[in-house]
Amino acid sequence: MLRPTQRTAFIATVLAQMHAPYRWGAKGERDVVTHQRLYDCSGLVTWALREVCGPDWRGSHNTDRLWADCMRVSPGEEPKPGDLVLYHSKTDPSDPEHVMVYLGDGLVVGAAGGGRKTLTLEDARLADARVKVFQTPHYRPGYMGFARLPLAG
Repeated sequence: MLRPTQRTAFIATVLAQMHAPYRWGAKGERDVVTHQRLYDCSGLVTWALREVCGPDWRGSHNTDRLWADCMRVSPGEEPKPGDLVLYHSKTDPSDPEHVMVYLGDGLVVGAAGGGRKTLTLEDARLADARVKVFQTPHYRPGYMGFARLPLAG
């Protein structure tokens, strides 16, 4: 049997976290009561990257750094499953504030629905803030483009 590529393993690792709660600033640590892993949008990406192949960007890479340090996918180029989709803030189109993972066929997955005020499991529950899938990269305004992680395959 062939060993899955890092890209495939990255996607599988992200998808294995489906429905995990969102918490602002969380990078995969476990809740002390429920032992569920917690993520914000960049925390899910950097945690899954470290799980699969490193580098460990959990302490250094928020959404801004992911956009700055990952290779941009040209507008005419077809995105690959495992590429990142980035979104800008409402007030500044050059300021990345949210990231999702492209799955292919127009689907994206990521920790979504929360924000700076989503600090507890109750906050996440009330906002339906969790790891989830959307049917299009344009599920929210502010689409900036695709970026490619340093993955083989």
